[in-house]
Amino acid sequence: MAGTLGYALKRAQVRSYELFFTMMGPDTISPARMTALSMVAAQPGISQSGLAERLAITRASVVKVVDNLELLGLIERAPMQGDRRSYALALTDEGYKELARLHGEIRCYEEKLASRLTTSERDLLMALLELVAQPED
Repeated sequence: MAGTLGYALKRAQVRSYELFFTMMGPDTISPARMTALSMVAAQPGISQSGLAERLAITRASVVKVVDNLELLGLIERAPMQGDRRSYALALTDEGYKELARLHGEIRCYEEKLASRLTTSERDLLMALLELVAQPED
């Protein structure tokens, strides 16, 4: 439905993903998995439940993300001390290398994505999107 906020957001998302995979290559991990990888790097030992909470996704969804990243050799799971049902997550050496490579490429992607915006327009857009993304009380 043209003219609706939802449609405009969807078009922007499609454009951002097209640009992302064009610049990063078709075999790169998805932006969502990249975010998960970054969060695990920033908080080594985070539990899967903690990661799900930080990503605002279900536990079942985070298991799929973690399974994929583990299959790629980018993260590893270890049992949490004192809780055999939970796993602590950490990046592998390969995970740190891949994340460093991706961060370098993301800067170029972000510049291209925001190339039609001034710095203040980009900042305003980011603030407005954060407002839209907030759950209702």
